[in-house]
Amino acid sequence: MIRNMLLIGSATLILASCTTWDTSNVKRSRPAAATASVSPETVIVTSGDITDRPYKKISDLKVTVNKTTALHPSPTPEMVVDKLRTEAASIGANAVINAKVSDVTISAFSWGTRIGTGEAVTFSE
Repeated sequence: MIRNMLLIGSATLILASCTTWDTSNVKRSRPAAATASVSPETVIVTSGDITDRPYKKISDLKVTVNKTTALHPSPTPEMVVDKLRTEAASIGANAVINAKVSDVTISAFSWGTRIGTGEAVTFSE
C-alpha cells in the first residue's frame, strides 16, 4: 500500500515537473478582425525603439511564463521573448518595441516566474 502510494506520488511529481504555463494580458486598441496574419518568427523584438521606419502602436503587451514545480528549470528570457512574439503576431503586429524581461521571481502561483512587457507595433506603408 505504502509502496503504491510512493510510486504514484513519484510519477505525479515527475510528470508535473515537465510542464510550464504562461499567461498574457493584451489590451487591443483595434478589433481582432482587423488584424493581418503575421508569423511569430517574423516579429522583431527589441529593447529599444525602432527609428528607421514609421510604425503605429497596436497594444501594450504583458506576458508571464511560469514553472509549475520547484524541480522544473526556471523560465528563460528566450521563452519570454518567444511568448511576446506569439502574442504580437496574434494581433497582427510586426514588432515589439521597448521590450523588457524580468528576473526570475517566486510568486504565489509558481515556483519561478518571468514577466515580459513591450509595445506591439505594426509598420506603416
